Amino acid sequence: MPAVDLTPFGFTPTESVVYSVLLQAGPGTGYAVARSAGLARANAYAALEGLVQKGAARVEGQRPKRYRPEAPGALIARITSSHGQEVERLSAALEAVAVPGTSTLVEVETPRAALQLIGNQVARAQRRVELLAPADAFPLLAPQLRRASASGVELELGVVGDASLDFAPITAVSVPDGAWPATPLIALVDDRGALIASRDGARVTGLWSASPLHLAAARLAFLHLMGR
Repeated sequence: MPAVDLTPFGFTPTESVVYSVLLQAGPGTGYAVARSAGLARANAYAALEGLVQKGAARVEGQRPKRYRPEAPGALIARITSSHGQEVERLSAALEAVAVPGTSTLVEVETPRAALQLIGNQVARAQRRVELLAPADAFPLLAPQLRRASASGVELELGVVGDASLDFAPITAVSVPDGAWPATPLIALVDDRGALIASRDGARVTGLWSASPLHLAAARLAFLHLMGR
């Protein structure tokens, strides 16, 4: 089984090792985990308790305690939510102290990065969000879109495929062959920034920028693909 590295998300190297052991071997006592991981029992127990505190494992029973790993999908969701909130706070703090700078292009290469970027921007929207995305993006972005809608932000949403929200209409969009490479992913938030991208399976190719030229190009592409 490949090693799982959780250290970029606030876990220790030992916690990464122990979580990998729990995934591979299943629930176990601290003693069993220590043996499987080749760790001193004190180190294994400390790592297990750290995983429990950070939501990556659960405790079952009392004597002896057995530790069960959190499912990978649930752990990813927890990490994504936690870091998304941290990015939102950092973005707000930076905007409060920063002076205007030059426009830059940010390359986006994965669906997760694209959705995190869009979600963080939508969460800070004040006036208008325009979004054209694949169907599976909307359940993931629904919490941020719902909050934006509730705060009076105007939403114009298009979907390639089939998706619906109970708080805002979504227009189904059919993209003619050759009109866009792969599946379009376009997002404009106020006049603060825009993403122009395409998704092909597990890969996204796109650019985010606050440049006025980039914003104008994104809006033209959005309106064209929405049939306006």
